[in-house]
Amino acid sequence: MDSEGITTKVTTINERYHCRILDGNKVLNEMACKLKQDIGYCMTYMLRMHDKCGGTSMMADKSRHRGKNYSAKGKIWYPSQIPVKE
Repeated sequence: MDSEGITTKVTTINERYHCRILDGNKVLNEMACKLKQDIGYCMTYMLRMHDKCGGTSMMADKSRHRGKNYSAKGKIWYPSQIPVKE
C-alpha cells in the first residue's frame, strides 16, 4: 500500500478483468479488459493519468516515469465506457 493510501485492485466481472485505483474504499478510476495480459496496460494507463491530473501518489509518479511501454492485445473498456454506480 502506498503512503498516500492509493491501492490497486483487479476483479473479474462478467468475463472481464476490472482494474481499479482505490483511495480507501472510494474508486478513483476503473478500466476493464478482456485478456488477463492487458491488466498491466490498464493499470499503467490509469496511474499515468492519475499522476498527470494532479494525484500525489508515489506509485502513480513512478508508473508515469518508468518508461515501460505497454500495448493492448485485446478489447479495452476505458473509464468513459464503464457505467458509474453511485
